[in-house]
Amino acid sequence: MTVLSFTDGTSEKRERADGVEIVRVNPYVMRYPDFVSWIEGLNMLMVECAADLGSFDLIHVHDWLTAYSGIALKHMWRRPLVATIHATELGRRKVLTNDSERHIHEMEWWLAYEAWRVICCSKYMMNEVHSSLGCPIDKISVIHNGYDPKMAKSNRKGSSGKNGKTVLFVGRLVYEKGPHLLVEAASLLKDKDFRVIIVGDGAMRPYLEGLAKKLGVSDRVTFLGHVDDETLLSIYKEASVLVIPSLYEPFGIVVLEAMSLGIPVIVSNTGGLDEIITEGKDGLKFQSGSPEGLARAITKILEDEGLMARLVENAKSRAKEFSWDTTADQTLDLYKKVLEEYNANNWKPRAGLR
Repeated sequence: MTVLSFTDGTSEKRERADGVEIVRVNPYVMRYPDFVSWIEGLNMLMVECAADLGSFDLIHVHDWLTAYSGIALKHMWRRPLVATIHATELGRRKVLTNDSERHIHEMEWWLAYEAWRVICCSKYMMNEVHSSLGCPIDKISVIHNGYDPKMAKSNRKGSSGKNGKTVLFVGRLVYEKGPHLLVEAASLLKDKDFRVIIVGDGAMRPYLEGLAKKLGVSDRVTFLGHVDDETLLSIYKEASVLVIPSLYEPFGIVVLEAMSLGIPVIVSNTGGLDEIITEGKDGLKFQSGSPEGLARAITKILEDEGLMARLVENAKSRAKEFSWDTTADQTLDLYKKVLEEYNANNWKPRAGLR
């Protein structure tokens, strides 16, 4: 197996790890006017690099970001293409308002059309790819994401340390992740004794900091920005509850990490989150987009230790149903199925092709 990726010049261009050959191209050697152009340049370099590597049995790409190279190599080598579509532009934006967004949407449609099979991380995304990209349902396989089970082996101190109760958010600070809803919920619970820690960075951070100040909760909402894995694990250990208030969420790996560590979770009832969590059994849900609903859920979980204990116990069992080993096994099984179908038809490499 060979993984083709990119580097900014600080990583080795070629290395081998755990039996996998990793080859990287450097798109930073040229300047591009925008992100879409940068992606096109990256894909051209990937095609050039792959052509020197020789032909493979199967090609697997992720999202529109590598669609150009995957489709080109499919037709150059006449080999089957598998595509994982993690999210869609239409799902994120709801409305396509400019040429860049429409271009990405069209690239996603093209990728779904060219792929032999499409992998989605949840039933929610399967339905979205079917409805927004016109991909037939029987062409889509649902293979859930997983989490690193080693995290669950870490010792957790509990939900109430010297700093009191802590409500934690982990994720990119962008609108679809809903961090503003947590800040608004905190302003509705000024009489409650807890603090909010927001881990992650993004374009929305200045707005969120201003919102916290405007709503009078800047003294209890702390923005830590991006942190390394070791620091994140130490923050997890002190958290009373994890909140994922997403407006759009294809899956939700952070939720699995928290569940495995014994942290009760509150999620919005949207996307893959709605499939992972059963209300009142292994977590609490609130109506997506409602800070009032989130405030009620936070109050409920922090004031009922019996409920918190039950949710934690059930959540640990639920999290064990998701692992990267299972994801890898299911992906390999799909590869085998695709190759069986490919070998049974007449679409084969041209004569003389390596």
